[in-house]
This record gives sequence, structure tokens and C-alpha cells, in this order.
Amino acid sequence: MSVNADVDPALLPEGRLLYQIDFPIRWGDMDALGHVNNTVYFRYFEQIRLEWYLQSGFAPLDSGREGILIVDNHAEYLKPVVYPMHVTIRMGGHSPGRSSFTSTYTLSVDDVLYTRGSSRIVWVDTRAGKSVAMPETVRAMLTQSGEQTGE
Repeated sequence: MSVNADVDPALLPEGRLLYQIDFPIRWGDMDALGHVNNTVYFRYFEQIRLEWYLQSGFAPLDSGREGILIVDNHAEYLKPVVYPMHVTIRMGGHSPGRSSFTSTYTLSVDDVLYTRGSSRIVWVDTRAGKSVAMPETVRAMLTQSGEQTGE
């Protein structure tokens, strides 16, 4: 669906908005301190990244000759997320190179930003284990002008 123009820009990830998902936090996502464990955020980023990848028409990672690989991951925890919350995660992208681009993420609850993150995504030949040129369709998603896209 198209992104609502009323979304606070502070809730949007850097770059072109590529995808958006909403889901409830699970009790098991929390740690002994009573908030979502810091490693779980990377699973959330992984989930949106894979949903974007598949909805973009690429073969599942275990069945195609090419795929994506993460070479760098970051998260900035602004507020603790706790059960029971319902989160919105948005994925953006920018800075396309020959074989890679930066993906960015925001996690919000009720229009309040809780977490920001980023990853460097590299396109790879899964059999050779080497980077390959990023598909032109992805480059177009990252550089097109006009309305942003989401889920």
C-alpha cells in the first residue's frame, strides 16, 4: 500500500521507503530485564528485509543462484519495547553501489520512535560466494522519484 502522507517524517527510515510491516511483540522476545532483548531487534530487521525481498519477486534465499548477505548491522535503542506492544517497522534504502546498498529501519509504537537501525546489504552469487551486480530493479527502487512504496 502507499505510505500515508500524514506519517511523521521522524518515523520514516532514511532513504526511499521500501516496505512496512506491523506485528505484536511476543512475550518470549523479552529478556530478564523486562524489555525486548537487544538481539531480537535484528530479527525484526531480518523479518522485514526478507518480506521486502520476497515481495520484490526474488526467489527464496535457499533456492536462487543469487541472494542477499548482510555485512554490517547497527541498532540505536531509543526507548525500551515491552510486551504487550504492537510495533510498526519500516525499511528504507539508499546509497546504492555496484553490488550493495544501505538499508535503514525504524521501529515505532503508536507514532513514537523507539529504535533506528541500518544494515549494508550485498548482492551475492550464492554458489561462488562472491558479490555480483545488484539487480537493476533494486537500483530503480532506491533511486526512483515520486511516491514512496510500502507493503
